[in-house]
Amino acid sequence: MTAMEMSPISGILVAVVIPAYNAEDYVAQTLQSVIDQTHTALEIIVVDDGSTDETASICRRFAAEDSRIQLLSTENRGVAAARNAGIEASKAGYIAFLDADDLWHPTYIERMLSALHPLPDTWGAVYALHRLIDSEGYCTKSGSSLSARESILIRHLVFRFVGNGSGFMVRRAVIDKIGGYDSSYAKRGIGGCEDFDFELRTAEHFKIEAVPLGLVGYRVHSAAMSADRSRMARSLLAVTEQCAARNPGLPAFVVSCARASAHLYAFSKFAALRDWRSAAASLKHIYHHSPLLAAGVVIKLIVSKAIRAANKALFKVWPIKQSKQQYFKKFEDLDPLIPLVGGWSRFRTRSLFRRLSEIDRCGGKSAAIARR
Repeated sequence: MTAMEMSPISGILVAVVIPAYNAEDYVAQTLQSVIDQTHTALEIIVVDDGSTDETASICRRFAAEDSRIQLLSTENRGVAAARNAGIEASKAGYIAFLDADDLWHPTYIERMLSALHPLPDTWGAVYALHRLIDSEGYCTKSGSSLSARESILIRHLVFRFVGNGSGFMVRRAVIDKIGGYDSSYAKRGIGGCEDFDFELRTAEHFKIEAVPLGLVGYRVHSAAMSADRSRMARSLLAVTEQCAARNPGLPAFVVSCARASAHLYAFSKFAALRDWRSAAASLKHIYHHSPLLAAGVVIKLIVSKAIRAANKALFKVWPIKQSKQQYFKKFEDLDPLIPLVGGWSRFRTRSLFRRLSEIDRCGGKSAAIARR
């Protein structure tokens, strides 16, 4: 009998909800990463969100070989509605979410459940960190190493620890309390950050645990929802404003930080698209929070454009062929205990983290601390 079979959590059922839309290139790898989990008590629910490619047939082949897999087919309504359909079809007391192009380390469910299950019911969720992978599954970059636990609403609103929809597991009590994912963003044409909205609403009512390891392979490719830069920017801005509206007791300093954080992200997306009107609007919000920060953003934009232009010119003169096998490893070959790096920036400083941590500990409503 293995250590996992002897574990007190080995028999606890966990639902894995996988929304899938035209994911034929990646869904087989995603499903295999779930099948290979060391925790085997799973109900795996794939929701085909009106795909027009071979997504459904690929999933049916997997389901024919693994009775834990269930395929639901719906009309195309967006990722939030698809996740909600999967939640409704599940029976487990714990629910984990995985996008159809991302990957999990084999120990993901085991580590997440081990972290959350022993805690009191006031702890509603647990999250893990991620590494960025490309279309071939090579790990190209470390995700942020920053994390926090317990009452994290304020810090998560500003620092966005999770970073994607594939690193979050909840108790069913969370669904009973807050409902599912908000599908109204997709109906308004700004879908993309519904996972962040769901995490924030969870944090408004529950404590949240962290497993600060890169257990998620977050895939970056041209067909991903996150590739629509303008929609992602507008989605994040809307989610941030919705959270501020739901929590009118938040100190003005916290709301200002949250808006600055969202507009820093939005500015980078709008600038990349050369949507200078929208970029200027975001820069105005950043300036309102900190003129010095706004100046730094402009300088960074100018410098980064100059560096890219120089690199492009240099590559034309002296092309360099790089082997992925030489410089990168596949996600499944990485030791999850290898620490992630980065996350701090000119805005996301240690002093800001400490300041927001104090406000979180005081229930998010300490104006005295916010004014310091």
